[in-house]
Amino acid sequence: MIQVRAIDRENIQYLVRNLEDFEKDKAIKSGLRAAVNVFRVKGRSNLRARLLHHGKQTNHLMNSFTTRVKRNKLGALSGFDRPGGNHAHLVDRGTKRRYTKAGTTRGIMPGNSFWDDAKQTEENKAMQAIYQSVQKAIQRINDRR
Repeated sequence: MIQVRAIDRENIQYLVRNLEDFEKDKAIKSGLRAAVNVFRVKGRSNLRARLLHHGKQTNHLMNSFTTRVKRNKLGALSGFDRPGGNHAHLVDRGTKRRYTKAGTTRGIMPGNSFWDDAKQTEENKAMQAIYQSVQKAIQRINDRR
């Protein structure tokens, strides 16, 4: 989970201080949309790079990357659509050794941490995307007036 620091939140609120409430929401949501898109792109490229040598693939996971800006609360999500991305957590985190009741092993899957790495490398870029997108939205709103 990515959270906005208090300093960043105050800076964004300062940018939208002269707008009406619905315009503020629109500007901030456009910034959030740009930020989660940064994570979606990096997560997809990390996954593609790490799955190149795994043979046959159905691309269900690759095609299920999605973003969503919350409608009522202020927030945004980047993740996977279902049913194509049901197994994303298994690929990202991996699994431990699994056994049946009869004691037969079902294997182990090492995690490749594509999602965690995207979070770590792109956090600052996402914050910059929020600022730039909010400024662009404010400029568009002011140009219409």
